[in-house]
Amino acid sequence: MVAAILLGCLGIFLMVAMLDYSPDQISGAGPVSSNVTGPVGAWIADRAIVTWGLAAFYLPVLLLAAGLLVLRSGPLENLSRRLTGAALLLPALAGLMHLLPTGSGARHLLQHWDLLRFDGLGGSVGFYLCGPQAPPQAPAFPGGLLRRYLDVGGSALVLGAIAAGSVWLMQVGLAGYLRRAWIAFSTYQPGTRHVPRSTATFSPPSAPPLSKARTTTAFKEVARRMNDADQLVPADDLVERIRERRRALDRQGSESGDAPLPVSSPVAPAAAPPAVNPPRRTSLPPQEVVTPFGVPTGTAPDIATVAAALANPTAGRPDSEPVEEPDVVPTVTSATPAPPKPRKPKRAESVDGAYELPPVDLLEDVPKRKHTEHENEKQTTARTIEEVFANFAISVKVVAASRGPVITMYEIQLQDAAMRVQKVEGFEKDMSLKLGTEGIRIVAPLPNKKTIGIEVPNRVKEAVVMRDLVEQIDATQMTLPLILGRDVIGAPMMGDLAKMPHLLVAGATGTGKSVCMNAMICSILLFRGPDEVKFIMVDPKMVELAGYEDIPHLLTPPITDMKLAHAALEWVCRTMDERYFALRMVGVRDIKAYNELGEAEIRSRLSRKNKSLDDLPGIDVRMPYIVVVVDEYADLMMSNKEVEKSIIRLTQKSRAAGIHVILTTQRPSADVVTGLIKSNLPARICFRVADKSNSRVVLDAGGAENLLGKGDLLYLPPGSNGLVRGQGVWVRDGEIEAIIAHAKSQGEPQYDESIISAGAVAMVGGGQSGDAKTSEWLSDRQFHEAVQSMYRYNRSGADFFRRKLNIGYNKATAYVEQLEDLAFLGPQKGTAAREIIKSWDDWIELLKANGHTWDEDDELYHNPVEIRS
Repeated sequence: MVAAILLGCLGIFLMVAMLDYSPDQISGAGPVSSNVTGPVGAWIADRAIVTWGLAAFYLPVLLLAAGLLVLRSGPLENLSRRLTGAALLLPALAGLMHLLPTGSGARHLLQHWDLLRFDGLGGSVGFYLCGPQAPPQAPAFPGGLLRRYLDVGGSALVLGAIAAGSVWLMQVGLAGYLRRAWIAFSTYQPGTRHVPRSTATFSPPSAPPLSKARTTTAFKEVARRMNDADQLVPADDLVERIRERRRALDRQGSESGDAPLPVSSPVAPAAAPPAVNPPRRTSLPPQEVVTPFGVPTGTAPDIATVAAALANPTAGRPDSEPVEEPDVVPTVTSATPAPPKPRKPKRAESVDGAYELPPVDLLEDVPKRKHTEHENEKQTTARTIEEVFANFAISVKVVAASRGPVITMYEIQLQDAAMRVQKVEGFEKDMSLKLGTEGIRIVAPLPNKKTIGIEVPNRVKEAVVMRDLVEQIDATQMTLPLILGRDVIGAPMMGDLAKMPHLLVAGATGTGKSVCMNAMICSILLFRGPDEVKFIMVDPKMVELAGYEDIPHLLTPPITDMKLAHAALEWVCRTMDERYFALRMVGVRDIKAYNELGEAEIRSRLSRKNKSLDDLPGIDVRMPYIVVVVDEYADLMMSNKEVEKSIIRLTQKSRAAGIHVILTTQRPSADVVTGLIKSNLPARICFRVADKSNSRVVLDAGGAENLLGKGDLLYLPPGSNGLVRGQGVWVRDGEIEAIIAHAKSQGEPQYDESIISAGAVAMVGGGQSGDAKTSEWLSDRQFHEAVQSMYRYNRSGADFFRRKLNIGYNKATAYVEQLEDLAFLGPQKGTAAREIIKSWDDWIELLKANGHTWDEDDELYHNPVEIRS
């Protein structure tokens, strides 16, 4: 390949240089670089044309033809003899060119090339052989060596004979030479290697032993191929090559301890083979009629030897040369990517340097997979797809197939330009029936393509393991890397939670939802330390996230009490407000810019506003990201309706503050995944669900109801309307335990007790008593709103507070009970309303006694009786 490219480029370079040649490019009369090939090309063209004249154009033609033949047939045989013929042909052509009559056109060409001094088209070599004894402008120059003794006719005969002998030495006639070059150019296909002649003529059928009829058929096929290719192989060379290849393979087998390849038993010819039409060589004399193997009559090779070679067609090929398979219609272009080479993952170091990230060795090695193309399965499925559409009078063609670990994507084109794409979308069930599988999905059309995609499950599925993906991820380009799995063509599916910025995961029980959640948590633990990210985990199942307890990344132990879960979410909302206040005081827009400032710059900016870090409660010089993971959002919604408000508030505005939410649910109904929740969760993953309505709730499109389960998912990337199908990554329990154990060995968690204490404030009492309990309640502004509403409307009760404040029934009941404990409301008496015992002034006195202060302009603390009047 390299030699062919070099020869072709050299021939093109020489041809262009000579076509653009002018003598003034060398003499200095014009600019030296006026030749398109530069001064080097101009000098080479000048030497070639002055030396050989018009025959110099034979040089680039010879180089181009040689390059094409090398590209087609490999290294040329009898190279020295061929080079000798080419070297003799060039001066012969120059002499013959010099003998041509020089008319007006030839004189113009001689004048253009400044060859008038040689008085002919053959250049200096042509003049030396066939020119006059001295040129008109150079009488001292000797010339006309042949013409002096043989005159014009004799010189032409001698040079013609030399040219014919040169062609014979090159073993090809001029017409055949050009015809072979054209065949090589027209039949060459990039990416394939040509099999040498000694093996290319063998057809692959039949296993030993061969019968007489099959041997004769093989001979006919060989003769036909050789006749078409116009290639003859000498008999002695053919037999010797076959024997050498067999001996070489036998030696390799004995050295490796394997048995040698079986050789067919000799088949004695019972009768002469039937006559076969000889190759088209009409110029050969009758006594040299050629047999199918290019052997003159009477010197045919041993039939047993050739039959053995035909029985084992791959024995004559080197191991590196591919064996051509028979074509299968329809032809499907395989787009399966080559398996990536394992490499060391790029992972950023921990900020403080004290925490050591878990090593990749904690993950199990990638299993050895068979890297086969499964072409038979692809071709069979492609043919079936075309047949299904043909049964409904729809003409389609499968143009490509991309194989993934579980799914293969087949791309089809509609052959009828008037066919509507919507008509194709309803064939999923027909495909499933014909192919005998479930989980088929039609994507019409594919994004940014002029084809329609059909996703068909593979018969043999491959597992997607964590280590394989970790070794490919570049974590330095992501803030919170999430490893999701592989798509239908085997490409990694990864995302940055900081850019999503929130994620919804839905799916029925047993479809891979919990595995996906554990994979996302482990991917963050593999790439980020506790100084960079913190977790708050809500685990209604009590066992799914319990294993992460006591890792240093946690702000609080996994929360299993749903009453405390609501309080934790409210704490996160308050933290978000505190962070936004700090960002405004420092003068940045997001947490990334804040963390890049450094302590000195933060203190400097605060000092300009007469502030310090002490004025920013709960804020340090570096803010870690906070990831809130809720395992079962539906259970949380059922236990406390107030949770939805906190979730909506977080998902609406917590991105810049570095707070991100991952929600999972196995019941993606409209009352759980509401419109406000979906609008603020642009990134969504859906595993198999019960019906199309659930799929539409999560993805705003159907399709998830037809998934296979066991990790088969549909992913809606943020900012995109197109769904991506993939196979979720599989994380084994042992791998999760190893990552958790490594994280625990690096340090102990630093729990924030205010999160737990906030849970006591949110519910009834929270275990406190006396003045501490009263003080906690009085710090709740919504509780103040409940008191003002009670005095403004002179009513109380859980239903009243729930309607006026738009809160849940549990919280409204807690307010009523607290007002009763503070002696502002009387006890419940049957169905009658509670009596309001104390006045508004008593409420204000209670606030002042507990050190509560407020702005005088705040209407919340104005007398509601005056407001009402």
